Amino acid sequence: MLASYGAMNDPASEQTATGAKPPPVVFVVDDSVELGEMISIFLTKAGYETHVFSDPLKALSVLESGQAQPRLLISDFQMPGINGLELIHRCKLILPTLKVIAASANVLDEEIEKYPFRPDRILPKPYTTNSLLAMVSGLLAE
Repeated sequence: MLASYGAMNDPASEQTATGAKPPPVVFVVDDSVELGEMISIFLTKAGYETHVFSDPLKALSVLESGQAQPRLLISDFQMPGINGLELIHRCKLILPTLKVIAASANVLDEEIEKYPFRPDRILPKPYTTNSLLAMVSGLLAE
C-alpha cells in the first residue's frame, strides 16, 4: 500500500468494495528518499496506506488537490525548500484534523513556538521501528 509520486495506487477503494474498512492513510515526508521508503515499508507491513514524498511541496500539492486524505503526516524537520514546521502549518490550514509526527534529531522549542500549528508528537532521531509504530498507532487511536 505504497504510493510514491508520480504513480498513485488506491487500495482503499478496493478494500471498501469488499466491505472492509480502508487502512489509515499516512503521508511520509523526508528529503532522504531511502529513509522515507524504509518508513513506508514498516508502516505498510503494519497495515497503513502510505504516500511517500521527498519534496515537501509535492506533499502539499497532493493534499491541496484532494488526491489523498491522510489521517497522519510524518515529516522530517530539516528539509530543503520548506522545513517540517512550515509544512505542518500549511497542511493543517488545509486539513485541521490531520495528526502530525515531526521526526528530528534537533527540534528546538523556540522554533516550534513560532508556528500556530505544532506537531502532535516529536519523534527524536535516531529512533527504532518499534518506537515509530507505537507512536503512530497511539496517535491514531486518540
